[in-house]
Amino acid sequence: MSDDISNIEAILVDEDYLNGAGSSDMERPRPRGHALADSPVRRESRRASIDAYDAREDHFGRANRDEEDSDCDGDTEGPAMLQDDEEEQERLEQSDEEEEEEPLQFHLRPLMMDSRADFQSALRSPPRSLTSPGNFTVDDEDVMEMNAREQELLVNIQELQRQLSMVQIQTDKPQEEIVPPMMDARHRLIMVSNRLPISFQRNEATGEWSFSMSSGGLVTALNGIRDQVPFIWIGWLGEEIPHEDQSKVREKLAREFNCVPVFLSKEIAARYYNDFSNDILWPIFHYVPLPLFRAGSEKKFDFRQWDAYKLANKRFAQAVHQVYREGDFVWVHDYHLMMLPSLLRSRHTHCKIGWFLHTPFPTAEMYRMLPVGKEILEGLLGADLLGFHTYDYARHFIAACARVPGAQTSPKGVEHDDHFSAIGVFPIGIDPDHFEHILNSDVTQKRVKELQAKFAGYKVVIGVDRMDYIKGIPHKLLAMERFLSLYPERCKDVILIQIAVPSRTGVQEYQQLAASVNEMVGRINGRFGTLTHSPVHYIHRSVAPSELVALYNLADVCLVTSIRDGMNLVSHEYVMCQSQSCEPHREGPGVLILSEFAGSAQSLSGAIRVNPWNTTDMANALGYALSLPLMEREYRQTNLYRYVKTHTASFWGRSFLTDLEDAVSRPRAVVRKLVRLPTIEVLGAYARSQHRLLVLDYEGTLLDDPISAGGPSQHGARAPPKPFIKRLIETLANDPKNTVVLVSAHERNVIGSWLTDRRVGVVAESGYFYRLPNDDEWQVMTEDTDPSWKKVVRPIMQYFTERTPGSRIDSKDSALAWHYGETDPIFGPMQARDMQVNLEDVLCNLPLEVVQGPNRVEVRLQGVTKTVLLDEILKQYRPASEPISPVLRESKSPRQSRRKLPPSPQLDFLFYAGNGVEDDELFLYFKEHMELARKEEVPQQPPSTSDSSAIYADSCVLPAPVPPPTNGASAESTSALSKRANVFTCHIGASKTEAMFHLERPSDLARMLRVAMIGLSQAMTDQEMSTLTEDGEDKKSNGKAKKQQQSTVRTLVDMLNGRYLYNAWKISRGAQIKAE
Repeated sequence: MSDDISNIEAILVDEDYLNGAGSSDMERPRPRGHALADSPVRRESRRASIDAYDAREDHFGRANRDEEDSDCDGDTEGPAMLQDDEEEQERLEQSDEEEEEEPLQFHLRPLMMDSRADFQSALRSPPRSLTSPGNFTVDDEDVMEMNAREQELLVNIQELQRQLSMVQIQTDKPQEEIVPPMMDARHRLIMVSNRLPISFQRNEATGEWSFSMSSGGLVTALNGIRDQVPFIWIGWLGEEIPHEDQSKVREKLAREFNCVPVFLSKEIAARYYNDFSNDILWPIFHYVPLPLFRAGSEKKFDFRQWDAYKLANKRFAQAVHQVYREGDFVWVHDYHLMMLPSLLRSRHTHCKIGWFLHTPFPTAEMYRMLPVGKEILEGLLGADLLGFHTYDYARHFIAACARVPGAQTSPKGVEHDDHFSAIGVFPIGIDPDHFEHILNSDVTQKRVKELQAKFAGYKVVIGVDRMDYIKGIPHKLLAMERFLSLYPERCKDVILIQIAVPSRTGVQEYQQLAASVNEMVGRINGRFGTLTHSPVHYIHRSVAPSELVALYNLADVCLVTSIRDGMNLVSHEYVMCQSQSCEPHREGPGVLILSEFAGSAQSLSGAIRVNPWNTTDMANALGYALSLPLMEREYRQTNLYRYVKTHTASFWGRSFLTDLEDAVSRPRAVVRKLVRLPTIEVLGAYARSQHRLLVLDYEGTLLDDPISAGGPSQHGARAPPKPFIKRLIETLANDPKNTVVLVSAHERNVIGSWLTDRRVGVVAESGYFYRLPNDDEWQVMTEDTDPSWKKVVRPIMQYFTERTPGSRIDSKDSALAWHYGETDPIFGPMQARDMQVNLEDVLCNLPLEVVQGPNRVEVRLQGVTKTVLLDEILKQYRPASEPISPVLRESKSPRQSRRKLPPSPQLDFLFYAGNGVEDDELFLYFKEHMELARKEEVPQQPPSTSDSSAIYADSCVLPAPVPPPTNGASAESTSALSKRANVFTCHIGASKTEAMFHLERPSDLARMLRVAMIGLSQAMTDQEMSTLTEDGEDKKSNGKAKKQQQSTVRTLVDMLNGRYLYNAWKISRGAQIKAE
């Protein structure tokens, strides 16, 4: 008998036999070296297999393995497992020598093989084919070929295995849940979901409201952490509450249930919940395209629904703001609230935000159909942790984020706007104890016996679904019809009990679905039924829990045919209700047939996976499941039961919160927060200065066109400045106090033809050519260049151009640029990175540099930079004795340019605006000068940069950015900037920058320059200007003038922003309402 037990142990260790054959029972077993062999699901299955092996050793009094072995990574291919296999093989060989029976040795050794096919071959059973599901036992001819000893052993093995499986299912306690460490109990958890788990009604006679807690997956998940983490639940009640009752309802929910209601009007709720969430997001997330029309009315995307969705999310954000305390964790749920994370992040920078999706996330191509997809993704990327049911859903989300401008994706998460959002996979579960309690109740046991008597002699197949087109109920009925056609002998002993819970009965599509299901049920029963027997029992209503659990326990097969489902917990419920044998109706557990499009299919490896769209294969799978022998069913049930029992809803909640705590506790890079350009302070400094330098980039800074900024198209690359921009530049240059320089990447003949006013300095090809203000001559940064290098670079760029649709090559005197702004947003940047690597390898020994610009890769001469060019322009404002800054020394200009203009007074105002990555070098250029200047003089405390709290008195006076004096020269005599100069550097856009300030759009910069163009000096008296020119020597006398000038500037800014007219309308409207 000991030899028999050893043989059984060898079978139990076999992971492929326990887990089934891959994604479908019709596939061949994968070899151990297959890429999927080490997937998380298969590792979990191997852990369950080893645990089952340990439990059986305990049952037979064998040495118990160390419990830590069962909690390891589950890699049975490691040295320890191989050593066990060798010892087992030696023990079998010794046993064979003692018995001295060669035929026995022939049958025992194949039991050590890994695949199920080898195990079946060892038992001499025929292959288990779906086309012949009835032959699953040993043939009589094979039995006759065995001797008596072999037959006896075979019978003993089968009987012992059956007994061990039943002991494991009924008496062995499953592995304890791995309880993650919870967060600090002092921090609260704020749960935010679309609906509160509250049922309510109003007594019309007394006007009193009564509330009760509902059940559900989220409630179950929180029950496991209720004692460890205090939490608040925020959500919508599902109906409009009269305004006079809202305060009463809010107080009662807060006092009795710790809930905070969100009140939505009927119109907003209908557009937010029904129209946008359920009619747009739900179909797309379940791979149902948006229809252009439906019967009776057009079904186009309505932006009013999108506005309602955003407004509803803002209402939820306001509710969170009311209860939020520093340190709280906020957990947002599902597709209804996808804008909420960014709304919370904008107000609470350090808020710990998690978001979980309870549905599938579609592929990136499917998601692109959503007109507001980018805005929704940006809303989600405000969260610290984004959770999904499966790895596929997470992978699809990352691919969709790759198309968001400025987003950097990786398998671990997405970085956007200087914030990293981690991504995790958390398959949800159920509460097993709840179903076991219902199953063991007297009511359920009584109902089970009644159903056994009613369906005696029948094989019962059960389906439990919500009446929804994603649940695949028509596919299930078609498969049943096909099964009865292929297996006519089963027409009288197989019954399908289909429970379809009504859902959204007022929606036309769901009404049509219900009518179609009714028609199919009638057709099947009419074709295959008799006066006393109907193959399909259809229940179109909700079923009591005890009734449902009894049907689960009775069913021989559970058929789940979702065509797309986030998780589908019906499969988990069926597994738990099969933990008790339904004798005498059936010996042993039933079988789970699960759609491969359900999220649970990636976790429940013991199920038979099917494709609902393949009707014939589903019919064959049903025949296969109904004919499975007891041993196979018990193996599958053991594996399924262990997973469902340990991966519960409570475990899911703990896992997510633990990972959220880890995500927010990771050290993050210190990122300097972007500060918006203080428009009022800039204009005040502009007004009181006498010698100004304004350097403005053209592409992406003055040109309000993101496509043109990258130069992807011929039209965008050659777009001239708009008339008002040209007029603005020329007007600013007309002021004798101003020196205006425009920097462009265009060729000199192009930019020169646009700006013919010689008072404007122009820089072409990013610094290679330049024309100083009031000068007709174009100068070149470096001379005697050899253009032969282009013969090396152009073929490489041409190679990538031919293979990247939408890209083009732009040839200039100083550079070759490859533009990819009109290519695919994922493929284009990938090709650009490959090109840059190839170019750097080829050009490493040439005086060239490869530069990544916005939507372009550029090869240009070394040392031709904007920084060198700006230093050339500043030379007219400083003596020649000033040393070159460290940034200029690194740029290695190949030529010392000549000074063309006579020296000018030192600058007291400098403004530079740009948007490219290469502009950071200029931003650092000013930063280094300012750091050196601080050594000469301690700066004053900088004021607030907020427009609303700005004060003009010395508000933006910065220390002179001068280097240390050299050759005995004083600090004042060596700098182009005066000691009290005002310096502003501004980056256009929201990306990382070294600039002092930023603006979101070029139009914001143009608005500020228009104020300067109007002429602040004309709006002030000479006395006001003189008071602003001084550094506050007589603060009392100057205070009134400064306040008056501040008011003047604010009025101009407000007028250009449209605030003046709006405020005037609001005042007049208020007076009208008051009069009424």
